[in-house]
Amino acid sequence: MLRFSLEHPVEGAYLRGETLYARLGDTEQMIASRSDSPLRGRHNLANTLAACAVALACGVEATAMRRGIQAFTGLPHRLQPVGEVQGVQFVDDSIATSPDRALAALRAFDEPLVVIAGGRDKHLPLDEWAAALAQRARHVVLLGELADPIAAALRRVAPGYAAISHVGSMQEAVARAFALAEPGTIVLLSPGGTSFDMFADFEARGRAFQTAVRALRERVGA
Repeated sequence: MLRFSLEHPVEGAYLRGETLYARLGDTEQMIASRSDSPLRGRHNLANTLAACAVALACGVEATAMRRGIQAFTGLPHRLQPVGEVQGVQFVDDSIATSPDRALAALRAFDEPLVVIAGGRDKHLPLDEWAAALAQRARHVVLLGELADPIAAALRRVAPGYAAISHVGSMQEAVARAFALAEPGTIVLLSPGGTSFDMFADFEARGRAFQTAVRALRERVGA
């Protein structure tokens, strides 16, 4: 049975240092450098290794795996880069409909962040995510039904954190986030709740974010 691991060598696919490897029996092959993948985040790296283990089981060569890794840019609304405006990058992670998924998104970036969050409350624990927001986000822009619970969690876990804005629409959220961002900052839509308070589904929410980014770019210029 082939496996995958982020921690140690296995029969299958694994990460060692910054390199992905495949091992079958006594034969080890380098698949790719971690930097070959356009996808961000440790969770996406785990998914990549899992796919490599399946490919290895099917007899795919490491060179073909590397080409696939380099070519796959991800799916819409899943840490999807959607544009840059005056040095500020916008990333759509509308699929993050729970605090755990939003927490994984935060951990995917080293750059300064302004985070747009909120949605319909799934009544899940918020404190771990809120603590990470207070540590990683220069500002949090909140909208939807979950806005007040997130703000309360931030006050609870990080009483000194005051970089919070409340807005009423996605267009307003994008404009506010851009106003707070500096060049080199990423504006990350990673809601932490479902979309059903304001949108038909997470895809509609992501499209609204992307539309607002395009409108912003047309208004202020690239």
